[in-house]
Amino acid sequence: MVTLITSPSLNQSGLTHGFTTREGGVSTGAFDSLNLSRRDGEPDANIEENRKRVRDALGLKTLVFAQQVHGNTVIRLDAAPDDGVAGKGDAMITNVPGIGLAAQTADCVPLLMFDPDNRAIAAVHSGWRGTIQEIARATLKAMREAYGTEPDRVRAAIGPSISQSNYRVGPEVLEQFDALFGDTADLIGPGDAEGGGHLDNAAAVRRQLIEAGVSPTSIWMSDACTFADENLFSCRRAKGGPFGGQAGIIGLT
Repeated sequence: MVTLITSPSLNQSGLTHGFTTREGGVSTGAFDSLNLSRRDGEPDANIEENRKRVRDALGLKTLVFAQQVHGNTVIRLDAAPDDGVAGKGDAMITNVPGIGLAAQTADCVPLLMFDPDNRAIAAVHSGWRGTIQEIARATLKAMREAYGTEPDRVRAAIGPSISQSNYRVGPEVLEQFDALFGDTADLIGPGDAEGGGHLDNAAAVRRQLIEAGVSPTSIWMSDACTFADENLFSCRRAKGGPFGGQAGIIGLT
């Protein structure tokens, strides 16, 4: 049975959403069991069945996935693509009911957003590179241009990602966060001998939402760590071996 993590901030009439776990699919081995990401060594038939199970659990007509490239491109969907692939980008927006927007992750931050006034939604994949390129802010801007979304009316949910304590990054990453945010005391832990440190990417995404005008009381954050919780997929925990992917999914019903 498909197990979903849900956010109280998105428990709204006419809206369905969820952050998937590893439970409820047909995949085996390193992809056990609800892998939603296409990987070498994983039969397409397994992926299609897993995606069907999630789609049915959420009551959606279709799921749409983007070709994520760790950038800040936002894709607007006015209809579901026939093959379920939206193109290259790390965020999708729509106001069309029945389309489930899926942000795939395996340590990166999945962000879901809902504009209740204009009935528009977004799914965002924000790895550290996407955060540096301000993909969350770019998505809010795209929603405003497409649907008239005002950030202070948006409700947001930040799903499971790798926690700060388990996410050591090098000095080249920390320098970019320092340059973008200025004061990073709330985002970066004490440095180590090599100049690296531990990064809280989810907190960085939350801070960007607030700086863009989203109310702090309208943002929910999961406390689940993809690295520590073996019921979630983690690229870093795989240590270079094969791994699957979960997703944050949102759709209008």
